[in-house]
This record gives sequence, C-alpha cells and structure tokens, in this order.
Amino acid sequence: MQRLIIRHERCTTLLPSYAAYTSSPINIGVSQHINHNKVHHIQPSGHYTFYTSSSNTQSSTPKKKVGFIAKMQRMVRTLFGINDDTPRGIQEKKDYLWIVLAATHRRLRIENQHKLLADSGNKQNDVPMVWQQETKERLQELTDEAVSYLDDKTDISEMRLNKLRGEIQQSILQPQIIQLLNVAYDVEEEMGDEDDEEYMFSTEEKEQYKNILLSEYEKVCQLLAECKGSSDNTVAASYTSDPVPFYKIKQEAIETLLNYYDWWPKDMVPQNSNINNDDEEYEDVFGFTPNKDSEIVSAMRYYHVRNLVRSILARHQPNSDHSILPFKSTIPSSGRGVFIDGFAPAGTLLAFIPGKVWPKEHLQSASLQTQMQLAQDPRHQLSMRYDDVLIDSRHSPYTVVKNLWSLGHIVNHPPAPVIYERSQVESDKDEASDTMNRDLHQGPNCMTVLINYTDKMLSEEREHMQEYIPNEYEARPKPWTKNASEPDEIIMQGVGLVSLRDVKDEELFYDYRLSPDEKAKKKGSDGNLYPSWYHVWDQDAIDNRWGTDD
Repeated sequence: MQRLIIRHERCTTLLPSYAAYTSSPINIGVSQHINHNKVHHIQPSGHYTFYTSSSNTQSSTPKKKVGFIAKMQRMVRTLFGINDDTPRGIQEKKDYLWIVLAATHRRLRIENQHKLLADSGNKQNDVPMVWQQETKERLQELTDEAVSYLDDKTDISEMRLNKLRGEIQQSILQPQIIQLLNVAYDVEEEMGDEDDEEYMFSTEEKEQYKNILLSEYEKVCQLLAECKGSSDNTVAASYTSDPVPFYKIKQEAIETLLNYYDWWPKDMVPQNSNINNDDEEYEDVFGFTPNKDSEIVSAMRYYHVRNLVRSILARHQPNSDHSILPFKSTIPSSGRGVFIDGFAPAGTLLAFIPGKVWPKEHLQSASLQTQMQLAQDPRHQLSMRYDDVLIDSRHSPYTVVKNLWSLGHIVNHPPAPVIYERSQVESDKDEASDTMNRDLHQGPNCMTVLINYTDKMLSEEREHMQEYIPNEYEARPKPWTKNASEPDEIIMQGVGLVSLRDVKDEELFYDYRLSPDEKAKKKGSDGNLYPSWYHVWDQDAIDNRWGTDD
C-alpha cells in the first residue's frame, strides 16, 4: 500500500486547530469529475473500465455479468470495511473527518450566534440569519470545543467507512439538506407559478419584482461604496475572499434587467452606462449572448429576473443568510460560474449537483452505445462518488431550475494561483493590523460530498419536498447492492458541495480531481495527463483517489 500524504495548508487558514485533529493539514474534495480528454479509460476501483472515445479504438470492454460470488464479495466488503485501509479508503476517511469537524464547529458557531442574539434581547427563530461579528479568540475556543467533542464524546475516528458515511448523512447532512429543500419549496410557493409560454409578468409581479430589484440595487451600490471607502475588514470578512468582483457583477446584472424592462425610476441613474454592446458575440454578465440568440432574449430575461428575485427571497427565509446565483465566471473564457450571495460558515452545505444517477452495477454492464455516449463529456460534468455511483449532469439546466440550489454542476475548478509581489510596507501593514491577506484565498473554497435522500428524511410531512430533489435514476439500484448498515431506505443518491472555509459574496470553486488520461499516463507523457486549463491542487489526493484498485 502506498504511503498516504495529505497536505493542503490553505485549509488551515480558517481554523488553525483543524490540523491538530488529523495530525496533518487537511486535504480537499471528495467525489470527482471524470476527465475524458482525448482517449481515456476510467478505472476508479478496478472493477470496470469506461470505453475510449477515439475513432481508432480496436475493441471495447465486454460486459461483465455480476454473479453470485461477486454479490457476496461486495456484501462482505460492505459489512467488514475491507476497503478502509486502501489509499483510496484512507483518503475518503480523511475527507469525511474534515467534514465532520467543520460541521461540528459550524454547529457550535450557530449556537453561539443564537446566544449573542439572546443576550442582546433579540430572537432568531422566524427571521433571516444575520451573522454577528466573532472574535478570533472565540473562534479558537469553539474550534477547541469541536475537537474535544469529537475526541471525547464520539468514536468517529474509529468508525469504518460504511458506518462513517451513514453517520455523516444522518447527523450532519440531513438537517442541512432538509433546510435547503424547505427554502427551495417556500420560495417557489411565495413566487407562484411561472409563465413558461409567454414569459410575461403579471401587473402585480412587475411591481413586486421591480421594487425588490431596485432595493437590492441600492444595497449593492452601498456595499461597493463601503468597500471603496474603508480598508478595515471585520473578523468574518477577513476569512473570505474580496467581495468587490461579485458586487460589480451583481450590480451589472440588476442594471441589465432594469434596462431591459425599463424599470428605472426617474430619479435613479444606473452606475454603468456601457453595458449594452452591439457585437454579435457579446456575452453579458449572465453568460448569455443576447445579440446572437435574440429570439430567446425575452425568455432568458424572464428567468434571469426570477432567479435574482428568488435568490433575494431565499436570503430572507428563517435561519438563512445566503443563496447562490449563476453568473459569468470570474475566470476568463470559462463560461458560467456559481456565486454565493451572502455568508456561510465552513461546513455549510451550499449546493446540489443535479443529473441522472448511474448506480455502479449498471455502469459495469452498460452497453457499448451507452459507453460511447458517456464518453462525450467536454465540460467535465460526470461526477463519480466514492462508492462509484455516477452523476451525469451534462443535460442538467442552470437557468430554468426548480430548485435554486441545484447549480453544483456549473461550479468551476479553481485556476492556477496568482503570485502577487507585495511591498514590505504592505506586508508590515497587514501584520500590524492582524488581518489576513486575501491573496491567500485562492483555490478551492468548497468540496464535494455524497448525499443520500432517505425515506425518513422525506417523511409524510415533508413529502412535498421530494419534487425538489434534483436527481433521478437512469436505472434503479439492484436490491443486493443495499448497504446492510444503512438504517433508512435510500430513495435517491446525489452529490452536494460543502464549504471548506467561510465564504461570503464570492465565486465558488471546488477541486475536480480529474482522473488522469490513462493512455498518456502509460506513455509517460505527464504534460498531457490533464486539460491545459487544469491546475493540480493536490496530487497526492488524486493519486490516492484514482491510482489504486480497491
């Protein structure tokens, strides 16, 4: 077994004691996107191989029939955790331990927030979550408390993988999943049915949405003014990225819609007067080409308004302080990206990855035609869970969506880090003010985690939320694949994104951990293992995730 080394110093910037819990810095990412660059085979577990998309392929992998012995072997592995000590198994457990620690710390911070409000005479039960400023000393105390809780009151570090997965689902993810599904449902109920034929707002909707957008526009202009007029950062903000790029994007997005619908009041002047462009290839702040696709402009603007309004309403739901929005990415020539609007502490479930679900056993027996279809993944929207369940998001929408949180499939991989040369004066100023240099916040700010939607989670009183699950089975799992340690019936499998650190008003990124191009790997061509745009953030994690058969 190869030696496992987990290193990623950036993850310790939010909570310095996180590394103490795992005895080494924390790594990032869980389930991965599959790289089908050029000719490519996928062998995440050694049990099956995806085809190649090359026209000169001589033969395809024959179907494998799953017999009685294979079924029994799988059951034994599930029951007794045989995969736990492989590099891949250890990698998965390290990822899960980080999620457990971050989520435990998040819970303690939220409890502390409620205490702060109670001490001030306020209650947080039925109002939006407004995050109060935290001192670094208090953050450190809560970190130590989270570590102590996991060390003294649980046996989580000794759990086998299958039990650890279940514990994360029930104790950590389930409450957050229910919260997001509830917000999605409540916001849709508040907004009412959409007009998917004429794409027109009623008189009442026009007035309501115009007022919401104008109010939000004033707020974002005020935030920009505050950023320009002050160099001081709050403690919470110092652990997040620079919000100015997001504020400018959001400002331009609202201006675009107010211009299109002529909703400007006479006494209000837009800040940007040059957002209209006659170039046919012009791409607006939504990542849309209005001059090239003029026949669908009315439909697109209709949904752009709904999405913005829905995001604003989501931030004002009880115990909620953030939402997510699809805008043109801050990475040049990268299409759309996803931005968090508001604040979420580390360990928060931010988004779902939508799409068709392929259980492992159906991938093993997939036809040649199916394999050839799955090979076409130019946007890297095939996501493999650690249990080899595949999520196919290639045809999932991102503008017309029922669940506002189902945008995980267009979250981008972070670009290579930019090295800034800082003068000694600037360095001294940062050290003297005891603020964190935001240049350090490059790279991933969230990670993937497998999600299981269970019958208990969606009981009768929550049955209405089932239509907001953004996944559906391409083929249902075979009965013999059920995890014997899973107490509840799984009705759907999926993938979510959890914040690695505090995130606020910024673009989301997660490490795709692309599987390397096997043909290039065999030839020893290191430079062609990945697409040219792809930066490797954690080589050891990639090696452990893809390089060893389980």
